[in-house]
Amino acid sequence: MNASARSADERATFDHAAILAELADATADERAGRQTGAVGAVMRRAVVGARLDAMKHADRGDRIAARYARSIEALIRAVFAIAAPGDASIAICAVGGFGRGELAPFSDVDLLFLHSPGDDAALRPVLDAMLYPLWDSGLKVGHGVHTPKSALQFAREDVIARTAYLDMKFLCGAKPLYSKFDADFRKFRKRTTAQFVAAKLAEQGERQEAVGATRYLAEPDIKEGKGGLRDVQTIRWIYNYVYNGAIGDGAEIDKILGAANVRALVKAERFLWSVRVHLHDLRGRADEHLTFDIQPAVAERLGYADRKDMSAAERLMRHYFVTAVETGRLTRILCARLEEESTKRLPRLPALLPKKLQSDEAPGKPNVRIRGGRLDFESAARARKTPRDFFRYFRAFSKHPKIDFHPDALALIAEHATDVTSDVRKDPVVAALFKAILESNENPVRTLRVMTEIGLLGKYVPAFGDIVGRIQYGLYRQYTLDEELLRALSVYREIRLGRLAEEHPVSTRVVKEAPNPYVITLALFLHETAWTIKGKSPVECEKLIGRIVRRLGLDRDEAALASWGAANHLMLVRTAERRNLTEADTIARFAEAVGAVERLDLMVVLSTCHLRVVGRYSWDEVIRRQLTELYESSVAWFEGGETALQARLQSRAALARKEARARLADWSDAERDAFLAQLTNEMLRCVDSDIIVRFAYLARAAAEDRADAAVRVTPRDGDLECIIYADDRPGLLADIAGAVATQGLSVRSVQAMMTADGRAFDIFSVQSADDTPADDPLLARRLHEALLSAARATPKKKPDLKRRLGDRRQIFHVEPAVRMERDASRDAVVFEAEGLDRPGLLYDIASALGALDVSIASAHVATYGERAVDAFYLTDARGEKITDRQRLKKIEKALYAALGAGAAA
Repeated sequence: MNASARSADERATFDHAAILAELADATADERAGRQTGAVGAVMRRAVVGARLDAMKHADRGDRIAARYARSIEALIRAVFAIAAPGDASIAICAVGGFGRGELAPFSDVDLLFLHSPGDDAALRPVLDAMLYPLWDSGLKVGHGVHTPKSALQFAREDVIARTAYLDMKFLCGAKPLYSKFDADFRKFRKRTTAQFVAAKLAEQGERQEAVGATRYLAEPDIKEGKGGLRDVQTIRWIYNYVYNGAIGDGAEIDKILGAANVRALVKAERFLWSVRVHLHDLRGRADEHLTFDIQPAVAERLGYADRKDMSAAERLMRHYFVTAVETGRLTRILCARLEEESTKRLPRLPALLPKKLQSDEAPGKPNVRIRGGRLDFESAARARKTPRDFFRYFRAFSKHPKIDFHPDALALIAEHATDVTSDVRKDPVVAALFKAILESNENPVRTLRVMTEIGLLGKYVPAFGDIVGRIQYGLYRQYTLDEELLRALSVYREIRLGRLAEEHPVSTRVVKEAPNPYVITLALFLHETAWTIKGKSPVECEKLIGRIVRRLGLDRDEAALASWGAANHLMLVRTAERRNLTEADTIARFAEAVGAVERLDLMVVLSTCHLRVVGRYSWDEVIRRQLTELYESSVAWFEGGETALQARLQSRAALARKEARARLADWSDAERDAFLAQLTNEMLRCVDSDIIVRFAYLARAAAEDRADAAVRVTPRDGDLECIIYADDRPGLLADIAGAVATQGLSVRSVQAMMTADGRAFDIFSVQSADDTPADDPLLARRLHEALLSAARATPKKKPDLKRRLGDRRQIFHVEPAVRMERDASRDAVVFEAEGLDRPGLLYDIASALGALDVSIASAHVATYGERAVDAFYLTDARGEKITDRQRLKKIEKALYAALGAGAAA
């Protein structure tokens, strides 16, 4: 407990006597009836003044928190001096962070009121006189009222309260009450050390799981998240509880953590406090989430500047992730030390080195042993001189992952990771060890993650090291690049083990039949390497990856395959999302660009693993179906050329027609024949049979009602699936997109098609603009009404395209781009419009095209967080391909104008 008096340089930051005088005058005025609310007004000014004073006069986050806490302490003493002068029946104590002397600008102020047993009625006036002014000040005050005995009982029952009392500090009142509880609590702690440590570690795990059990979220919770301030505080709490003092107060800390690690802990804590206090101050409220919209402002406050290859915000976040990793390392060290000191590790784990750890892919006996139940080096001196031993250490862990890492070994490797030079990277024995770590491992992802955190993996593969802790500043990705890679490898492992055969039958078959699965492993491990290359050139990326995988053990042909796949892994998904897969020409052009079925096989596995983890909405049934269709059609082209491809497309349409007929068994033959006659082969090839059936019942109802339009809105996986059936007209797609925008929603994907009799059949996937599920029934009803109205006739008023609250896309910048491909389709010109997504973007683009008397043969919308890429197959009003250069230039100009309309507005 921090009961000692503050030193002279830690004195309160404003004049206690002046506050006391002002509060006394205000209290007198209220008691005499001359004013109402005078005390609250004084308190509010004092709190705001204290907050501003701390932000102005302190340069570091921890100093700001300490200065503000001292000011609030002074304020509480002033209130007590007026409310209960000379009262010897109550003691006021600061607990929790406030007790430690740490208070962020809008944090809670936690107090413990200790009182003597007796008349509770006499206590109430004192509590009211204390608490009401504090509440009026705008402070968020948490408080408990106890006798020393009841407080101790509460600590026995509640670990959170016990933790808060660890940092208790006497502020004012009856100090003997404080001293009594302090002495009893210290005795209690000695008897419950093991229980407290276990409880805090369990609580830490539950807390981290609740906010996202990874240090690598692109928008982390800096207080409760893994590697955040709460983890730093957990280290301090455990140490305080076990050794009865703060870290740095005694010599024990040197034995437990060591001086260097104590400095690392202090450095991490200072950084996190700097981020936290500025986050509070910028938000004007208690907010612990370091979201994209606030990251640039925090980075500016902390002095980060843009660099050629990285923005200030990205540099801030990289520093954050390094700090989070360091916090995890220090937690691991503390836990290991406590185990060695108290339990000497669990007896069920082996003390002798298991036989399977006594040899590996390198010559000689591995330099490892079991110490305290953990894997350590047998000779630290030898390990310092032999970097190969670092890889043998992790190879040993990969064979027996139930034996945890010893922190001394990890610290040694981290300290000497820079010894992994070019000679070590070229060592074929190290390459063999690394291959075994990846391929012969019960949990390769955990192994790679620890190798990353101590800096070894980044030194061995510098291209990987360049992306460690790096984020793509935007709403698409949810993790750092290195964490996304490791999670993709985890998905790949599940596929290899056959656990995802039902979800991913194509990838499962490809992996099972692969001549060398290590080719896929390395391609996946290096598929984000383009981020390390200026301009992200696929050619340069392919060259770099080729050099890496050759030294990692692939032969020339395998290296060529792995490097091509890793450098071009997005080709499959971009084609699937942005091109008309019902056209044979599209498939043929794609297959020609791929060049070999082995490349196609590799690409489908890489795409699946990548999309499963990269973004919140990057994988769903639509993208799975698109990838499968493009893959299987391309395989047909590779096996038999255009003839086989045409046969495959025809059989795909015939199968879909057969499935739809079977699913409509309750219809008469005449009804089924009439409906299926309106479905073109192109429609049947690109639409799932479930949607065809839903469309069938929608079209049937419209016919029975003699309606000129019908709409069905169905919740699907947090989005809304919208099927629109209407008489086609110029501008219909724009009107439908506008109806979506009026409801504050965003178009995620669209398939615009035409039945054989010329009626529009459009499928929209719609999502919210603020990342929340869009499956609210009331919202679905409103959207249905808006879509039906737009489908029947062009709305008289243009849609309201204002951004809605919670839409964070506007904080980003996406450079507008328009790309034209004249030869991508035999019957149409393809235009891609890329820019910042916004409410009504598709409406603006479709309206601009309609104004040019251009017909949209098909539209393909893809969104990647804040970035939208819309592809349109365009013809003239007669349905013929546009060839006139001037007209194409006008279309390009109109698309650029539409992309920039939101910025201009």
